[in-house]
Amino acid sequence: MNIYPLRAFISDDIDAVADIYHRAATTLGKDFYSPEQITTWADYPRSYPDEFETLVNQSHTLVAVNNNNQPIAFGQLHPSNHLTLLYVLPEYSRQGLGKKIYLTLEAIAIANSQSTISVTASKVSKSLFEQLGFELIEEEVSVRNNIPFERYNMVKVLQPQK
Repeated sequence: MNIYPLRAFISDDIDAVADIYHRAATTLGKDFYSPEQITTWADYPRSYPDEFETLVNQSHTLVAVNNNNQPIAFGQLHPSNHLTLLYVLPEYSRQGLGKKIYLTLEAIAIANSQSTISVTASKVSKSLFEQLGFELIEEEVSVRNNIPFERYNMVKVLQPQK
């Protein structure tokens, strides 16, 4: 089993995390979304690079890196009790990286005295969050570039560490 360390996002990671986002949405989303939805979703970092860079520079953004210190997954907690982003390169998916990043971000939320953590999950990530103890609050339809996306607002009650 490979061990991939986590570190804080740095500005030099922007192209790598944009690629992770694009490749994850394109590859992992194909079983859940239409080609039109995938294109709209996957192209976000390329279509809105300044907005994407501002987003990933907020709050706590962590990256998992390979042996060459290259990002292979990333996640973000923003604000202090909402998981905003969680993406893994397809060739590293199903190896526990998303869970590892999430658990580290959850620990940060707990350390910051948060009693809950929320996420707006995609169809791709919904089952992971259910496995992690999140409960569905509501389904919603978000529209981006006139393309509707079904999403899931979920929440988890956090247990303070003793």
